[in-house]
Amino acid sequence: MQGWRGGTERAEWITLTLVLAVPAIFVTASDWLLEVSPAIYLIGMTAMPAMLLVGLVLCLTMIWRRHWLKAAAIALGFALILLAPLPAIGSSLWFRISFQTNRAAYEEVVQRAHALPQSGALGDVRYQIERGPPTRIAFPQPVGIADNWGAVIHDPSDAVLTARGWGAEGAGDFTVRADLQRLWGGDLLSCARITGHWHRCWFT
Repeated sequence: MQGWRGGTERAEWITLTLVLAVPAIFVTASDWLLEVSPAIYLIGMTAMPAMLLVGLVLCLTMIWRRHWLKAAAIALGFALILLAPLPAIGSSLWFRISFQTNRAAYEEVVQRAHALPQSGALGDVRYQIERGPPTRIAFPQPVGIADNWGAVIHDPSDAVLTARGWGAEGAGDFTVRADLQRLWGGDLLSCARITGHWHRCWFT
C-alpha cells in the first residue's frame, strides 16, 4: 500500500510538472517556436487551453484533498505563466505609442531626406540615411543591449523584410538579402512591418 501511495505521489508531481512546463515553454519561447517550427507552435497553442483547464481541475482537486503544497505550486506556476507576457505586451504598447507620437517628425525627415545630411537629428528625432536608391532611413530607438540596437525603418521597397532572424545554421547565418545586411553600419537581423513602408528592425 505504501509503495502504491508513493507511486501515486510521484505520478501526481510529474503530472503537475508537465501541466506547468508545457504552457510555460510555449509562453516564453513562442516567437522562437513560431520561427523554427510553425507546426509545433500551432499544436502547442491549440493544446494550451486544454493544459490550462487540466491545471485548474488539478488545483481544485488538490484543494479539495487538502494538499495545500501542490495547490499552491499549481496556482503560483500558472500565475507566473499568465504574467510572463506582460513585459512584452508593455514593450509593444510603448513602441506603438512612441511611433504614433513621432510619426509626423519621421515623415518630415523622409520628405526632406534629399536636403538633409546623412545622419543627424530633426528636433528630438535622430535619423540615419542610406541614399540608395532607394533612399532608406533609420530612426534609432532607445533600446538594445551591448552592440544590439533597434530602429524604425522607412524602406519604400520593403526589401528589409527579407531579414527574418537567423537562418537554419543559427547565429551568424543571416536571412536578410546580402546587399542589405550592412545597412546603417550594423548587421540587419530581423524586421517586421509596422504599417505601409514603415518597419521595426533589429541589428546586431
